[in-house]
Amino acid sequence: MRCAVWASADQVQLLQRAFASKDLSCAVLGCDDPTARQSMAEALCATQADDLRQMLQHPDVDAIWLAAPRLLDASLRTLIANLKTPVATSAPCVEGFAPHLQGDCHAHFMPLFRAGPSFQAAQGCMEHLGAVRCMQVSATAGDHQTSLRALLLDATDLIVHLGGMPDEVFAVHSGTTVLTADPSAEMSGHLTASMRFANGAAASLTVSDGGGTWIRRATVLGEGGRVILTDEGVSWTDPAGVAQEAPPSESHATAGALTRWHLLRLGHTPPDAQPGPKAALLCEALRLSCLTGQVEETEHVAKMFGA
Repeated sequence: MRCAVWASADQVQLLQRAFASKDLSCAVLGCDDPTARQSMAEALCATQADDLRQMLQHPDVDAIWLAAPRLLDASLRTLIANLKTPVATSAPCVEGFAPHLQGDCHAHFMPLFRAGPSFQAAQGCMEHLGAVRCMQVSATAGDHQTSLRALLLDATDLIVHLGGMPDEVFAVHSGTTVLTADPSAEMSGHLTASMRFANGAAASLTVSDGGGTWIRRATVLGEGGRVILTDEGVSWTDPAGVAQEAPPSESHATAGALTRWHLLRLGHTPPDAQPGPKAALLCEALRLSCLTGQVEETEHVAKMFGA
């Protein structure tokens, strides 16, 4: 499978891990930095591209991967909507919460935890788990692998999928980058949050792009016991403390390896489900809570945006 990639200068290791298999090759490599573009293209034996829009219309690739963040402006989303070649992105399709745009982008967001091999392997366990009562989702990465906003959207997507939209959230952000009132401004650092649902269930999350290495983990507690998911596998323990079998999952423990897995699927199967407006709304509610230092009601945040 031949892939065209637009990357940033600090994503060399990510690309090397993604293309460390004969099943997937980097045929075309684009980057805003000419020096980095040349060195990365040589390392991956790829043709160089210096124009993103021209690369998107390359006739001889099976998939396109937008690895660099903050590329998907309105004109690019329009162009992607008319392409026959599938397009994947490692960044949210919309920076900030925009109700009229959420869920209306043809670029496939990855690597999404809910669409990954571990979650697929856990479907049988989740059926036996019953009603979800508590969730804890954590994800850390290096800033060259993905953005804090992407990690946050990934985590909220899983929480909304399993538990629905929480009523109230409280979040705190820390790090060298200060959050601003602009919902589309870049986010970096560490964010942790707690959430309460109308049915009494609870959830928490911790995401960071300052963790250096890629680690994702979700602990889900329900009437049927406990399910733990990581990118390397699944475990299920029933209420009696007996460990139950789960379908085996292949090891995809790095951002690059997971990206390869998703790109190969994108080239051969219909796209997996993607984050919708509710996950994006929850992201914005958490961001606002970080700014105000107060508990935020998700319904109130939705009304602020006319959602």
